[in-house]
Amino acid sequence: MNINLHHTELSRANGPGLRLVVWVQGCELNCKGCFNQPTHNPETGLSIPVSALAEQINALDSIDGVTISGGEPLDQALAIEALINAVHREKNWVLYTGYAPKEIFRDATMTRVVKAVDLTLAGRYHSNAIHPYQHKQLIKTSDRVDIDFFRTKRTVEFVVSSLSMTKTGLPIQQTSPDAVKRCPT
Repeated sequence: MNINLHHTELSRANGPGLRLVVWVQGCELNCKGCFNQPTHNPETGLSIPVSALAEQINALDSIDGVTISGGEPLDQALAIEALINAVHREKNWVLYTGYAPKEIFRDATMTRVVKAVDLTLAGRYHSNAIHPYQHKQLIKTSDRVDIDFFRTKRTVEFVVSSLSMTKTGLPIQQTSPDAVKRCPT
């Protein structure tokens, strides 16, 4: 099984601790004003075996976890599920998705993915929001990810390579405890 990948990079701005961020390629939601348009076209990107990506992640002993973003990860739910199952369990998982919880829990594969990760930030992107994740709902399935990370100020990262520069990171999100949902069992 393959996964359609936009790119990966190490980050401290896309979840707590040092993480590998996996940006998938392809998004059927195409939210108006999305800041990550280059990840939407499913015809571009790099199709790689899930097992090869899992090997790369497993070789990174120094990372605390993996963040999956995109594009839309749940548009490739079977591949994401296979990736999670192939990675050593000591790593924690954060998933960003544009799908709302009611959409996720109507689909068996999407539900399994959300139950397999530690924290999901779910809901459509709103370009008129104060910040991009203002309307996200947190779905917490374990205590392995400190959700306070998502409530505090973080820095924005700039990743520079010989080919490009990427700006990444999340704005401040003031999340009330009532906005955190437990995954249904």
